[in-house]
Amino acid sequence: VRGEYMSARSKQQKKKGGVGKVLLILLAVVSIIAIGVYIAGVIYFQQHFFYRTTVGNTDVSFMDVDSSIDTLTNSTNTYKIKITAPGDKVYEVKGKDISMSLASNAKATVEKEIKSQNVFTWPLSLIQPEHKEIKVEYSDSKLHKQLEDLLSLTKDPVNATITINDDNYKVVEAKYGADTAAVQKEIDDAINHQNYQLTLNTTNFTAPEITSNSEQITNAVKKIESYLKSTVSYTIGSSKKVMDKASVLKVLSISDTYDVTVDNTKLQAYVEELASNFNTYGKVRTFRTQAGDDIQIGGGDYGYILDKDSEFTQLKSDLESGKMVERQPMWSQTAQGTLENDIGDTYVELDYTNQVMYYVLHGERVFTSDIVSGNVNMGSGSPDGVFRIKYRVTNTRLKGTNYDGSEYDSPVNYFIVFAYNIGFHDAPWQPWFGGNRYTYAGSHGCINLPNDSVAYMNANVPNDIAVVAYYRYPVNLTGTANANSNAYSYHG
Repeated sequence: VRGEYMSARSKQQKKKGGVGKVLLILLAVVSIIAIGVYIAGVIYFQQHFFYRTTVGNTDVSFMDVDSSIDTLTNSTNTYKIKITAPGDKVYEVKGKDISMSLASNAKATVEKEIKSQNVFTWPLSLIQPEHKEIKVEYSDSKLHKQLEDLLSLTKDPVNATITINDDNYKVVEAKYGADTAAVQKEIDDAINHQNYQLTLNTTNFTAPEITSNSEQITNAVKKIESYLKSTVSYTIGSSKKVMDKASVLKVLSISDTYDVTVDNTKLQAYVEELASNFNTYGKVRTFRTQAGDDIQIGGGDYGYILDKDSEFTQLKSDLESGKMVERQPMWSQTAQGTLENDIGDTYVELDYTNQVMYYVLHGERVFTSDIVSGNVNMGSGSPDGVFRIKYRVTNTRLKGTNYDGSEYDSPVNYFIVFAYNIGFHDAPWQPWFGGNRYTYAGSHGCINLPNDSVAYMNANVPNDIAVVAYYRYPVNLTGTANANSNAYSYHG
C-alpha cells in the first residue's frame, strides 16, 4: 500500500512539472513576440507618427512624412470654421476662400516632429494622445473680405436706425463696438490651430443701446406702417392719380429719438410737385380745330389750379388719419375736362383769322357764326388763349373811348364775358360780320356778333366752359385787357 501511494504522488509531481514547463515556454514566446513588436514599433515610428497623433484637428496616426503632407493638404482644402460673435451673428470661413495652404516649411516640420518622437515610449501612445502644430498660410485680405462686417466694426457701438430709400424703408441693424485687433488675433489663432468652431470673447465687444427689437424701433415701424395705410387717390374727371407708398415715404421724417412725423418741408415740396402735375392753367395745348388742323395755343386763364395751402392742410390730415382716402384735389379753380384734355368736349372756338365762332357740344359742332373781333391794326386785337365764360348780363351799356378820343356809350342786349372785360355781345352798328372787316372796323377787343347769334349763346352756352381763341398768324397783342387776361400773344 505504501508503495502504491508513493507511485501516485510521483505521477502528480511529474504532471505539475510538465504544466510549469509549458507556462514557461508560453511566457517566453509571448515575451519574445512582445519584444519583437516593441522593437518593430521602435523602428517603425522612427519614420511614422505615433498612434492617436493629430495635427490641428487632423488624425495622422501611423502616417509617414509624405502621407501626412497629403492628408494635411487635403484638410486645408476642405477646412472651414464657424465663428460666433455676440448678437448671435454667425460667420463661416472656408479654407479655399482665403487661399489656405500648409506653410512652405511644412514637410520639414513634419519630419522634425516625427524625429522628435521618443520612439522607445511608443506604447504609451496607445493610451496617451499626441497633438502637434504645423503652421498654415492664408490671405489676410481675403479673410478680411470674408469677415468684412465683423472686422470693420468701429470701437463704439452703433444703434439700430431706420432708413427710407425710394419706395421702401429698412431697419438697419445695430452694430456692436469691437476691439477689432483683439478679435482678429482670436480668429488668426483659431485658424492656425485649425479649429472648426470659435466663439469670440464677449469682453472684446460693446453692446449697442438700441437694437432692432428695442421699443423705440418697433414703435417707429408701427407709425410708418400707419402712414403707409394712408394712400390718397385723387379723382379728376375720368382720371385718377394716387399718392402711392413711395410718395408717402418721401414726406416722412425720423428724428434722432425715432419719432416718425410728416415733415412740413417735404410735404410742401410734394404739394408743389402735385401742382406742377395737376395745374393746366395757361399751359400750351395741342388743339384740333374745327377746320381739322392742329394748333398750339397757350395763355389765358382757363384750367385747373391747385390750392396749395388747402391741399397741404388736407393732405396732412389724410396722412395722419391712417386711412385710405379718395377725393378731389383741393382746387382753387377747376376745368371741364381731364388733366390730359382739360378743355373737354364742350367749348366755344374762336378762329380770329377766319372771323368765325363755333360752339361744340359733346364733341359735335352745333352752332356757327361769323364775328367781328378786335381791330389788330389799331392795337385792339382780341385776346388769344384758352379762357372760360365767366358771367353774363343782359340789357346793359358798354362805355369807353373811341380811337379818335371821343366817348362811346352803346346799349347791348347781351354781354357774355370770357377774358378780363372782353366778351361776346350784339353789335347793331356793324353792317355785316366776317371777312376782313375786323382789320379796319374791328371792335375795341370784344367779339361782335349778330343779335340772333349772341341770343343763341345766351340761351344755350353755359358759364365755365372753355373758350379757345387763336390767330393763324403771328400777332403782337398789347393793352390792359390782353395783359390782364394773360393773352397768349401778349408781349407788352
